[in-house]
Amino acid sequence: MKWNEWKEKYEWIVDKLGLDRERDRLAAKVLSDLINGSDLSGLINLIKGRECIIFGAGPSLENDLKRLKEAGWLDKTVISADGATSCVKEYCVPDVIVTDLDGETSDQLLAWRRGSWMVVHGHGDNIKEIKRVVPKVTDRIVGTTQVVATGKIYNFGGFTDGDRAAFLANELGASRIILAGMDLGRKIGKYTGKTDKKIKLIKLEISRKLLSWLAEEFEANLVNVTLQGEHIPGIPQEDLFED
Repeated sequence: MKWNEWKEKYEWIVDKLGLDRERDRLAAKVLSDLINGSDLSGLINLIKGRECIIFGAGPSLENDLKRLKEAGWLDKTVISADGATSCVKEYCVPDVIVTDLDGETSDQLLAWRRGSWMVVHGHGDNIKEIKRVVPKVTDRIVGTTQVVATGKIYNFGGFTDGDRAAFLANELGASRIILAGMDLGRKIGKYTGKTDKKIKLIKLEISRKLLSWLAEEFEANLVNVTLQGEHIPGIPQEDLFED
């Protein structure tokens, strides 16, 4: 994503959450220095022209996984958002994990060892985790930032793990992006990871607005199959088992 397209959204998020721009830039530099490569070709092969299912860590996650397995949809490109990986791995090895490392990273590293790509995000609050985890990931890794992309990392747009995964899939040419476990309401799923509930609810609001922006401004082909949760404006809701 071009910075001039994303900058206004970033500044809105900074104001809403009181983010530290300098810490975000520092996280980007630390991640760029540590990451082993920046080749997108493997990710593009998984995503371009394919249907991608993004699993968020909302309360509907477990039921959505069961329903999608029953519908035979887990043969699509599976992208798990951070902590959702701990549940997704019980059904399949996700093709891609989009993470800022506040979920159960041992599960994410296990999935990586089994073949997942990791898309690791740097922001002001996760520098310690970047330094701990990223050196263990020797290949199939891409770094992202929410500030100007420099060095070996990218800014595809998006802020929370779930909506960043949708922005990533759209940027890399997914034919359709299917959202599951993306309740984006007042309840927080048990796979969310370490979080402050008040701040998390604000982040879910931000995620909902960013996904709407992605669908409406960039005409991304998004559909929401999450069993419960909030309607996302501009994104159609689909019932997997509707006649």
